[in-house]
Amino acid sequence: NLYIVCLCGILLSVTACTSLQPFSYERLQPADVNFPGQIRKVGIVNNMPPVHQDYKQVDYKSASLEGDGDVATEAFAQEVVSVGYFDEVVLYDQRIRKTTNPLELPIPKHTTDDLIRKLDVDMLLSMERVNVELKESFMFVPGSLGTVPAVDGVVTSVVRAYLKQREEPLFTIQKTDTLCWEITPKLSYGDVIKDVSEYAATLPMQNLLPYWVEVERYYYDGGNVEMRDAGVFVREESWEEAAALWEKVYQKKKGKAKMRAAYNLAVYSEMKNDFEAAKEYLDTAYGLSDENSFDQQLILIYRMRLEDECQKNQRLNVQMKRFEP
Repeated sequence: NLYIVCLCGILLSVTACTSLQPFSYERLQPADVNFPGQIRKVGIVNNMPPVHQDYKQVDYKSASLEGDGDVATEAFAQEVVSVGYFDEVVLYDQRIRKTTNPLELPIPKHTTDDLIRKLDVDMLLSMERVNVELKESFMFVPGSLGTVPAVDGVVTSVVRAYLKQREEPLFTIQKTDTLCWEITPKLSYGDVIKDVSEYAATLPMQNLLPYWVEVERYYYDGGNVEMRDAGVFVREESWEEAAALWEKVYQKKKGKAKMRAAYNLAVYSEMKNDFEAAKEYLDTAYGLSDENSFDQQLILIYRMRLEDECQKNQRLNVQMKRFEP
């Protein structure tokens, strides 16, 4: 919370500092789960209960509904395949659970062992449950101050992983998020369930497998010819040329110019996953900054962010070892 408060304070001050420019880039983030290296082939199975819902009896203003296991499982398999983390992903097209009990009932050990052998995989990933709690709401209309009737849905997705000869699941991931629909004559139970089931398949992915996020950073622009030219290269995404000019300023200038070049080189080093170099440049920038100045506050905030990214990168390296030759 302190980090968020400090960061917001810095960002509010950025608008007053014309030499700072924002940019963003995509960075791969680690999952919460570390899979053993021998897990190369996975099976995706449907362990959700069959749903028999009378469409006419659904009250969109207040209802608890179960998702469509077939839709959710297929969508989940597509999500896993799209990441490309496993060598092979096998979708099992039969429902495992036969009862309509909505509770998340784990797959029995003997069934797990049979399925792993039958599919010739190392592990099972199972959609266990998709539930949505609906309640009456409203939706703001873009471009006006008016609202329209709507329904909010609190979506809960449950996924489990199973290994052969284990009595209990390897892990369970439960995620919750919210969807919203405008209530129109065309809105149907089938539409809601399809949306919920497809969306629920995406919820566990950040916990399960490495994923890309867009991160925002700042760089110093202007102050001398080299820094201005480097800013042009940044806007053209010619990072090596920009870094070469920052290095020139860093080696030849002193004081604030050297501090700003060091900060920029720290950002560039982070982008190249050279965290040791990034920390060294940032320490130099801190040593050249004025006590309690805006620059020093910015450096301190970035130092915390950099340390967090460094720890994430260490976990990511472990998870990505499977791709090393």
